[in-house]
Amino acid sequence: MRTLSSARALIVALALVTSGVAVAADTAYNLGVDAWRKKDYVEAARQWSQSVLSGDLDALNNLAYLNANGMGVAQNADAAFKLWRIAANSGHAESQWHLGVAYEKGLGVPQDLVTAYGWYGCAIESAKRLALADASGTEAKIGEEAQESLMAIKAKLDKPDLERAELLRTLLVQRYGLAAP
Repeated sequence: MRTLSSARALIVALALVTSGVAVAADTAYNLGVDAWRKKDYVEAARQWSQSVLSGDLDALNNLAYLNANGMGVAQNADAAFKLWRIAANSGHAESQWHLGVAYEKGLGVPQDLVTAYGWYGCAIESAKRLALADASGTEAKIGEEAQESLMAIKAKLDKPDLERAELLRTLLVQRYGLAAP
C-alpha cells in the first residue's frame, strides 16, 4: 500500500466528509475491491473512503474513478480531478495517467493536450519505478496504457507544442515520477 503524508490524508479526509461520502469505521481497501467486483459501488466508495483516511493511494485513485464516473457517488469530475491530483503528486502512476486523461478530454479541468502529454510521460516513468516491486504486473499495464495515450497525443501536437510537452514531461518526472515523494 502506498501512503499519503498525514497532511494530505487530512485534506482528503476533509474533502470526503464535505463531499457527503459516508465514512464508516473498521473498513479496508480489500472490502472496497470486493464491493467493486460485486458492482456495489456505494459500498466500494464507503470502504475506499475509509481506506483513504489511512493514506492509501490506491483507494484514493479508485475513489476518484468512482467520482469521475458517477458510480456509487454523484458524478463529480472536479472532485475526481482533485483526488487524482493528490495521488499523482504522491507518485501514484495510475492517478498520473488519469490526470493525463482528464487533461486530454477536459474532465474537471480545461482541455490541454500539452499537459496531458506531460502527465502521461510521468505515469510511464512512475509505472517503471513501481513495477520493480509489483509482481502482479499492474504497474507494467499502467505503463503500457500511458504509453499508448502518450503516442496518441503526440500525433496531435505541432512541433512547438511537442517541445513544450516534452519539457513539462521532464519536469513532472523529476518531481513526481522517478524521485517520487
